[in-house]
Amino acid sequence: MKADQLHDLWASPDNTRLTSKQFSFRLPVHIAAKIAALCEMYPQKNRTHIVADLLTSALDELEKKLPEEWHPLNEEELNYLRIVPDEEDEDVYQLGGPRGRFRNISNRQYIEMEKELGNENPEPLFEKIYVTEAHMKAKKS
Repeated sequence: MKADQLHDLWASPDNTRLTSKQFSFRLPVHIAAKIAALCEMYPQKNRTHIVADLLTSALDELEKKLPEEWHPLNEEELNYLRIVPDEEDEDVYQLGGPRGRFRNISNRQYIEMEKELGNENPEPLFEKIYVTEAHMKAKKS
């Protein structure tokens, strides 16, 4: 979600599922004042929703800007995942680096939280990304 979408989001109904655990933290005064201003501007949204939407926007932007690295899969991983490259001798890569790590940890945390809420088979937040060597070369061009 982008920050420029927040006004439209706050002007519409909310269907958000909340975690079973509460998070509590203190904020710098200038941040708290801005959040209070948004709560006053959008009285139909409570502080929890406004803070969650702001965090969503910031986390989406952060995730996009985290450095990414691409690691080749070995034969065992290819067979386990049932991935067949386009060309016979072509390598297949998976997303790694800080961005890949963030996505993997987020998936693990999300699945644990969904199970706490009673969802026995939650889908991950992020799909695994695999690309071929040809795609890697095209990306660099």
